[in-house]
Parts: sequence; C-alpha cells; structure tokens
Amino acid sequence: MITPVSTGLLLSVIKPSLHKPSNLINKMQFTSKTLLSLAAALSVAAAQSADCVYDVQSAPFHLRLTSDDARLNDTLLVSVHAGPPFRQLVSEVLLEEKYPGQNLSDISINFYYNTTSTNDPNLNCLPGKLHWAPEQSWPSVFGLESSLASNVLPVIVSPTQGEGSGPQFDEEGKLFQRARSFSPVITDENTWSGANYYKWFVCATVYGNYNYGDALTWVSGGLPDGKDCRAVNVTREWA
Repeated sequence: MITPVSTGLLLSVIKPSLHKPSNLINKMQFTSKTLLSLAAALSVAAAQSADCVYDVQSAPFHLRLTSDDARLNDTLLVSVHAGPPFRQLVSEVLLEEKYPGQNLSDISINFYYNTTSTNDPNLNCLPGKLHWAPEQSWPSVFGLESSLASNVLPVIVSPTQGEGSGPQFDEEGKLFQRARSFSPVITDENTWSGANYYKWFVCATVYGNYNYGDALTWVSGGLPDGKDCRAVNVTREWA
C-alpha cells in the first residue's frame, strides 16, 4: 500500500522558508499529489476487479454421469438439500434406491452456468460459476469442502460471493478443474501445470446430518481414501 507523503509534516520542518517556498518543498508537494493520484487510481482498479459480477446465465442443462460402474453410468446428477443453505449433488438412480417411493422435496435436476458480460455462458472452456437454480437472490457457487482427514472432498453448492472452485466445461462438455484453481499445485511430475483435471468420483459421504449415500466428490491426490468410491465423468447435456 502506497502511503502519501504528508506535506504538513514537511512544512513544519522547513518553517523559516514558508514565505519563499524552496524548490525542495515544491518538488515534495508535486510528489505528494502524484502519490495521491496513483493511490486513487489503484483503489479504483482494485474496486473494479472486486466488482466482477457473474450475472450472465446459460440455458438450463443436466449433468450426466459416465462410469465403468453400470449402476452409475448414464445417470443424472440432482441437487439435494444438505442442510440450510447447502446442497449436494447425488445420482438420481442411487437416490431412488436409497429412498424408494419417497417424494424428496426441494430436488433440482436443472443446472445453470454464470459468466461475466464479456462471455457467452453457453460456450465451453470459459471460466464461470455453476449454479443449481435460476434467479437466485444470492448466488450459490459450486465448491469443494476441504478435509484434514481424507483426500475425498465433497462437492457442496453454497451461497457465497466468492469464486468457488471454478469448474469449467471442456470442448466435449465435460466438467473439469483447472490446476491453477488450486494454489500451490503439485502434479505427478512435481511441477506446476495449467492442465485440466477430471478427478471426479461418486463416494459414500455424510455431510452434517445428511446421508444421501453416493454423492459427487473430488479426489485431491492418488486413489480415494474411501473404499466405496467410483470414478466418473460429468458431462453437460442441454435440457
């Protein structure tokens, strides 16, 4: 942070020459004005950067799973209540198996992708935020719940003004994470990389008091700690 020079302090030190300002005082006053202008410009730039609003929303779409697991393959993810105001993403088929015949309220099968006004949210390979409902009074953002006890991180959608984990869709519509979303990043080669990562798993999870069974997770490194985890890909499918 730049601290402007205090001209008052300078003038008190060089008081005898107040009637005839010296070149030194003139230069310091000029420097003070310059620093103040620079500080103001930096403040404006920072405010503009902080005000980046993801207010352009895509058409609705579904999130379809593909997996070597026959029960998971070709099923859809749904957003379910996981305690106010959080949501988890679970397989619709496995949810029906766990709660047969029950009408689980507040389930959403449609998702939306928000970007800034300079981007088209319906295109792939663009940064943005994944939402579960349109026209929310407060944005809900796709993020990963960190854990000190496991490398399996549940996917949680929660209301926040933050960036979340910044998922994107590739050219084929597959959901991925950019390595730069996680800082610092150590890859298998022990070097920084801007590569795309597809480390999605459906694992048996418990979040708070909610146990829907198999929910979408991210594995932060190596094989998942949980025994009941199956690798999946998540693909955007327009509704």
